[in-house]
Amino acid sequence: MKIALLTCRDFIIPGGAERLEIDIARALDATIVCLSVDSHFFQVYPISQEVHFHQLKKKLPDEPLKQLFGMNMFRNVSLPYDFFIVMDDMALRYLVHKVFHVYYMHTPRRVFYDMYYPSINELSGIKKPLMISILNLFRFLDQRFVKKYVTNIACNSHNTRNRIWKTYQRDAKVLYPPVHLNEYHNFEYGDFWLSVTRVDKWKRIELQIETFRLLPSKKLIVAGKIYPRYEKIVNSAPKNVIFLNTVSDERLFQLYSTCRGFITTAIDEDFGITPLEAMASGKPVVAVKEGGYLETVVDGMTGLLVGPEPEEIASAIRKIDENPEEFASNCVHRAELFDYHIFKDQLITYVRTCIENQNI
Repeated sequence: MKIALLTCRDFIIPGGAERLEIDIARALDATIVCLSVDSHFFQVYPISQEVHFHQLKKKLPDEPLKQLFGMNMFRNVSLPYDFFIVMDDMALRYLVHKVFHVYYMHTPRRVFYDMYYPSINELSGIKKPLMISILNLFRFLDQRFVKKYVTNIACNSHNTRNRIWKTYQRDAKVLYPPVHLNEYHNFEYGDFWLSVTRVDKWKRIELQIETFRLLPSKKLIVAGKIYPRYEKIVNSAPKNVIFLNTVSDERLFQLYSTCRGFITTAIDEDFGITPLEAMASGKPVVAVKEGGYLETVVDGMTGLLVGPEPEEIASAIRKIDENPEEFASNCVHRAELFDYHIFKDQLITYVRTCIENQNI
């Protein structure tokens, strides 16, 4: 049986989504159907060389038109595979062909649903009523499409599973994204805390900046892409907050292995793989008490869960900073529950069940 993983993505930098897609393809011996793969990608993420890519070699416009063009492209493409793992709502439009499939959902598109009002409130003037009309139309079309064409749904967390139920009244199989434990080490507890995150509106980087403004004697290093509209906020950060932008895997592993602890503050995170990567390195995590963090961080054992307030986060950092070593064993044991080999077995079993139920 020929299995394909469909994603409306250019593989340029190995972020969390790209790594998960490669892990799924490796586990199922599947081909990744995508827009394109940069030749440099294979060098910076060598494990990707184990996967076969079917490149559509299409160039799509930027958002918001990318959504429309991507959907139309997958509606009209013809692919020679027997079973499909669909990874996003643009590739999802391939299901008009009534093929056997699983839709692995990171989350229902948040701007349509749980982040609808915050997104609308950012706009003013004629943009606001125009965007309301557009989002309402897309939300209606999204719900109708899933109801009509989607048979099997998997997702990355129980948090996302609950969103799927609220949005589509459909159940979903939880398959947690994995960590590769052999890649992470604990060399020392250095003189800095670590945050690995995109610097955008969903990640609440302002919370981290204000937290360390309250902790002038401690240092925070933030590794991750900085979106242009947040450069002003980054530039206004105190001197004890250092932004590295995107870093190599080698540098990232080094940061995990030598940090003192890890901090993460995203708004109702779908799942969040970075706390597990930190715990796999034996490092305690301070996370906001919401979203997928509730499924990975064990309060008081692998770190602390706190409210999204700088004072609470600062208090947790002070407490852990006194003796971060005491969390090491619990952190590693917790991360072991999310190892790639467990994920692979669960994924294969689930896909086999889907195939049997669809009588392929």
